[in-house]
Amino acid sequence: RRGYPAAFTGLLTRALRLGPADVLADVGCGTGQLTLPMARQVRAVAGLDPEPDMLALGRQAAAEQGVTNVTWVAGTDRDLPALPGLLGGPALAAVTIANAIHLTSAPDLFAVARGVLRPGGGLAIIANGTPLWQQPVPWSRAVRRGLEQWLGLRLESCCGTDAAARQA
Repeated sequence: RRGYPAAFTGLLTRALRLGPADVLADVGCGTGQLTLPMARQVRAVAGLDPEPDMLALGRQAAAEQGVTNVTWVAGTDRDLPALPGLLGGPALAAVTIANAIHLTSAPDLFAVARGVLRPGGGLAIIANGTPLWQQPVPWSRAVRRGLEQWLGLRLESCCGTDAAARQA
């Protein structure tokens, strides 16, 4: 996969209201494609992934790029409750998950994230292609239900890319 351009990580940083004192967790971090650029925006990042080989590649990339504020953790979304203490804070400013939501139990992820985020903290689910809440698979429907519960509204739109929205 391609990495994330600075314009995107800047937008994400602003959307999540992140600053240099903040701590975030990147769930399903893989080789650190989102973890490393986000680490440049905050005090610390925990990169969680269940695959030791992915974490090793992430550590290597961090060393090559001179990024020293990432803690690489062998784990999954279910390990989020342990992170605030590990990273030296009472709560996380944000949780990100990029192209890995299908590897989680989405309803559990939302519940666990809510419990570790500071007041006003954010959860960002990043994906390429069809919006996650519009895909015809069980995990996508779970994401949609979780988002609808969290936001208190029904998700029906397709981000303005569908034919009907383009005609409006």
